[in-house]
Amino acid sequence: MAGVLSVLCTVLLVFNFWKNRKELKETYSKLNYVQVFGVLISYLVTVAIVFVLIYYVGNWLVSFIPFTFLRSAIFFVIVVAVLFCCLGLLNKVLARVTKGVL
Repeated sequence: MAGVLSVLCTVLLVFNFWKNRKELKETYSKLNYVQVFGVLISYLVTVAIVFVLIYYVGNWLVSFIPFTFLRSAIFFVIVVAVLFCCLGLLNKVLARVTKGVL
């Protein structure tokens, strides 16, 4: 089942890039090389931070909860909160790096 879900997500990702390729090309053509490098580094750092916060901190926090259902619910809340906070921070960083283009 996990393999089917991975393939489906990959197909959807490729389709989304293919559908929006003109808009992406126009947007990134407005940026110079330093800004593109800054965007790439910003995304990589954000993904690393999200991974650490969800995998290590989230699992550590829910390890103290004895009930499986409550553990799953709180872990979901942690994931949503981490993604929401990091996405807001990423948007601010990208706006500053690209001078408002992204």
